[in-house]
Amino acid sequence: MKILFFAPHAAIWVHAFPEALIAETLAQSGHTIVYVSCGEALQKVCIPMNAFGLDHLSPLKARQEMCRRCGEHTQLIRTEFGLEGCDLAGLLEPADWETVEQLLAGLSPDTINACTIQGVPVGRLALYEPILNRKKTETEFAGDEWDEYLAWLRGAVVATIAGSRIIERERPDCVVVYNSFYSVNHVMCWLAKDRGIPHYFLHAGGNLSCRLQKLMVGRDEAYQYLRRLVDRWPQFSHRPCAPDILREITNHFLVLFGGQSVFSYSARASQEPFNVRERYGIGIDQKIVVATMSSNDERVAAKVIGVLPDTPRLLFPQQVDWIKWLIEFAAERPDIFLLIRVHPRDFPNKREGVKSEQARNLEALFRQLPNNVCVNWPSEHVSLYDLANEAAVFLNAWSSAGKEMSLLGLPVVIYAPELIYYPSELNYVGTTKEELIKRIDQALQDGWSFDKTRATYRWLALEYHYGLIDIADSYPLKEDGSSSVVQRLVKRVRRWGAPFYQQKHDCQNRSARLRSSEVVDSVFRLLAETPVDPKVGSAIPDISAKEEETALRLELVRVGKALFGTGTPHHSHTLAARLLGLG
Repeated sequence: MKILFFAPHAAIWVHAFPEALIAETLAQSGHTIVYVSCGEALQKVCIPMNAFGLDHLSPLKARQEMCRRCGEHTQLIRTEFGLEGCDLAGLLEPADWETVEQLLAGLSPDTINACTIQGVPVGRLALYEPILNRKKTETEFAGDEWDEYLAWLRGAVVATIAGSRIIERERPDCVVVYNSFYSVNHVMCWLAKDRGIPHYFLHAGGNLSCRLQKLMVGRDEAYQYLRRLVDRWPQFSHRPCAPDILREITNHFLVLFGGQSVFSYSARASQEPFNVRERYGIGIDQKIVVATMSSNDERVAAKVIGVLPDTPRLLFPQQVDWIKWLIEFAAERPDIFLLIRVHPRDFPNKREGVKSEQARNLEALFRQLPNNVCVNWPSEHVSLYDLANEAAVFLNAWSSAGKEMSLLGLPVVIYAPELIYYPSELNYVGTTKEELIKRIDQALQDGWSFDKTRATYRWLALEYHYGLIDIADSYPLKEDGSSSVVQRLVKRVRRWGAPFYQQKHDCQNRSARLRSSEVVDSVFRLLAETPVDPKVGSAIPDISAKEEETALRLELVRVGKALFGTGTPHHSHTLAARLLGLG
């Protein structure tokens, strides 16, 4: 096969290096690799600039320095991995730049959806980054927002013109990008699909303890990849997990609970006793029900660019409609106390410094609430896991908290299984208001469940282990904060004295051939959808249910100690008592 890797973001090494490993592995299996880089064609703004705090308004010198870094990384990869190809800039002619300027000059906010070039809806695809950067829930732009959008649109148009030429010239059998949602990458996927050429995305795995050691490799888009894993769930749901896989999953949650990762939005759990009832004025006889909200902009962006289907028949069209109904429901139920947890991503956090449009709307909605309803704002820095310690039930829209709480054995109730990307059977499902009330009452009655915990671990074995490509033998770098102060200091000195020391070290210390090379080759050669596609035939360890339960109990004790320490829980009904009592 001839496989085109579209790699214009080499400045982000944690993306570029794993991508190059997959390209090299495929080349070793006999495939022809065409490696396409940027060559400063995206100098106005690009994903690496965004990642390093630059934008279209940053000084030209700063943006050129990012282009220089990208070029250095690209050259290193080409040299070390023997990857040949071209760059976008070399495919563009002076007349192309005139075409770009004319298209931008003739555009207005009202004509975004109609903006196409060579059949590619660049107007819509270029909305992805501005919506996320601004945390918008609408596609209306004005002033600085409009200028930012035009900068991203420029890149999408450039990628369309140059990308169509390279595809026509090379006629690849498939196209590969790292994260197909990025606008210029999405353009390449669109061009491929329009010509009947399969396209694949790569992305780091979801397990925070080994995020860079496991790689998603999937055909089409990430949401389709996750949905395909869910479709495969029936073949895995009854398979006991090996102890090492269980431990790997627990390690993810230990990083998550620590609250230090940029991908962890909750503060870490308090090691000292935290009295949820006292903090929020909850009666001793009231059962605590926590509603976990999600940020809207990611779903808005995904829908706008066409990678997330519309769900017109939802019980609650908007998340705020669900919250309004919950408030009304709680007002009629003095036996419960509803605690609404606003997602920290709606406010400035470790990853983004912007307050979302949804946050402003919620502030207005929550001005007057019943006595048994309270809001947990991100500014309070209360850990989700402190709430979980005394919560009876969690209510969820599409937050990942749904599977987190299920792993902890707590009952979770959802209203739209189509909004989540894990098996709905891990939760209680109510798709009408009447059914939703019944499921909430059932969850309150059922309480904590070891079976839910076991099922969730088995699902995560599929999502975080079986469904990923292991590249740990060539990329052992950890992001979990486990390096010592001395190790971090040494890295800083090396970056100052030898700017590309780490990159060269990674290249020189990679394995001669990935252990997972056969799986990688099979996925592409067979045009499989995921690594667990039946065509690939991945091996699953044979473990007895008894072995699994023994190991799982040990893992849940690890979880309990990480969350709540090793002291004796003050109350037997708490999550801490449940988990620590399994030892």
